[in-house]
Amino acid sequence: MNERTPERIFNLFYYANMEIIGSVGYVEHLLGGTDEMKIAFLKLAVNEDFKTAVKMELPDNFQIKIDGVVRKGIDFPSYRNLSSMGHDTLIFDNIYRTLDIPNNALVVITPVKNGEVLIEGNDHIKPAQTPQPKFVHVDKQTDWVTTYIDKDGFHFDQMMNDDFIAAVRILYNARHYVSAMKLLMIAVDTIAFLECGDVPRNFHTWLDTYVDLAKLDITSTELWEFRNSILHMTNLDSRKVKNSEVKRLMFYIAAPGTGYAKETEEGKYFEFMEMLKTIAEGISRWAKSYDTYKEKFDSFVERYDRVISDKRMTNTYYNQQF
Repeated sequence: MNERTPERIFNLFYYANMEIIGSVGYVEHLLGGTDEMKIAFLKLAVNEDFKTAVKMELPDNFQIKIDGVVRKGIDFPSYRNLSSMGHDTLIFDNIYRTLDIPNNALVVITPVKNGEVLIEGNDHIKPAQTPQPKFVHVDKQTDWVTTYIDKDGFHFDQMMNDDFIAAVRILYNARHYVSAMKLLMIAVDTIAFLECGDVPRNFHTWLDTYVDLAKLDITSTELWEFRNSILHMTNLDSRKVKNSEVKRLMFYIAAPGTGYAKETEEGKYFEFMEMLKTIAEGISRWAKSYDTYKEKFDSFVERYDRVISDKRMTNTYYNQQF
């Protein structure tokens, strides 16, 4: 084609909610010039085109089976495998057919993960190295990502409840209150790591950012000292408490509305269930932060992949008791 003749070129997008690609999009341009000029133009236009791209479903021949349920889609790693074999544009087949795009059209493909454009590099589309598959079916094993994703989105609160809070409730209802409190403090530890990483004062940072401890009349520093003493020594006297640098925290169990002293010369008191509800409210605020700061998902996924839980242990022996 003459370099001066305008040519149809396309920015193509695929949209991944966590690790599952469920839709694609496009923006068409008409531009003359060399191929290098056209590709450079498309790359510069990616961020603006992302805002106006027309979305379409994946072709019907892309199916993924998760927990026995089959739906349209493909997981991110499987698409990467297709791309490595030269089938990058296969998931855009509906767009190619609808717009009658020639196979040799100039395109730039950009992933959108969790609502954010992800610029990964400048790889060129490879020539196909294998015959084009007619049907792509992925039978994905259950993992934490896919278990909590469906057509309504990512059920963040439910995952936190299943992995961290459910066991606290079981112990609480069995009246193992000290053990339940230990687990609750460990849950805050883990959530603080997921949000902040393994950095000093991540426990304080998460609490101060998302949890309204003020309504319990306690501070994150006081709760940190409580956490240290109850986890390490199963008592209420951390070094700073014994040195009168931080007030001692003590918990009690009571029916809603029961009046108890909030503070005495011994220290401060809080009701267990009020603390649990306050932390649960903080978890909900934290979950909503991912709607605003979607770029946090990548570090969250990386950290959560290293977290273990009762629901995701590789082997569970139900016939063994002690």
